[in-house]
Amino acid sequence: DVDFFRKFDVVMNGLDNLEARRHVNRLCLAADVPLVESGTTGYLGQVTVHIKGMTECFECQPKPAPKSYPVCTIRNTPDKPIHCIVWAKDLLFNRLFGKQDEVTDLDEQREQ
Repeated sequence: DVDFFRKFDVVMNGLDNLEARRHVNRLCLAADVPLVESGTTGYLGQVTVHIKGMTECFECQPKPAPKSYPVCTIRNTPDKPIHCIVWAKDLLFNRLFGKQDEVTDLDEQREQ
């Protein structure tokens, strides 16, 4: 709701998916509230500031589709069919057909 966003002087974003980031960007633009967008890709972090009429918005530059997915997303919050495919290919396959003593990312509870 745009009226809710108008109550803020600035919005600080740290969301984990592109659709949610775009949604917040659009609400900030409609409410004329600055957006501080942040995120990570692997070990790399980035922060950008988006101010209507002064800087480009979050969606002004196309974002590349990810070529890999964080293990935490694959293991804990898969929400797309591709997440299930990656889980089966990269994690489950190795567990089923890899070396018996090999530890995978599925074995988070296992002592190493």
